[in-house]
Amino acid sequence: MTDKSPVGRTGGESIVSKDDYYQYAYVTTDWQRAMEDLARTHGIGSFMEMPDAEFDTGPGKTAVCHFALAYCNGLQFEVIQPLSGDCGVYRWGLPEDGYATRFHHLGRHFSDRAEFDRHRAEAAAQWALPVAADTMGGTYAYFDARADFGHFIEYFCFPPGSHLEAVPRY
Repeated sequence: MTDKSPVGRTGGESIVSKDDYYQYAYVTTDWQRAMEDLARTHGIGSFMEMPDAEFDTGPGKTAVCHFALAYCNGLQFEVIQPLSGDCGVYRWGLPEDGYATRFHHLGRHFSDRAEFDRHRAEAAAQWALPVAADTMGGTYAYFDARADFGHFIEYFCFPPGSHLEAVPRY
């Protein structure tokens, strides 16, 4: 079996761990400041920035958020600032006023859609599913695992050639 460990990979190669886990995601009230803080703390050069991104969150629902993505040693960091629309899940843990950045979810990527669908069904039997949609050529789902783990869990599946291949790697 070939080791698919993401550590040390660069360029357009697929970044997938053998178990397909690779994302720590944060929500924030100040996207630029959070990127600066995380970059300084983790040695990240820059993020792929997706300002004012509108995306589906479920049937007939959309959210607008600022998103940023970067890899450091194979771990993807995501920064989300909720702006408008169906953003309730992304506002969890944030204060009404002032600056904050909070850990929000652990993301698990699935290279195979059938594996994603199987794991999604198992997780949906255990936890509430507040957000799920097809977007940007792939699919994703958030599970509310806060009672068990203190955070959300995101499962996502994007094919080769998706936006994830443009994410900077450090």
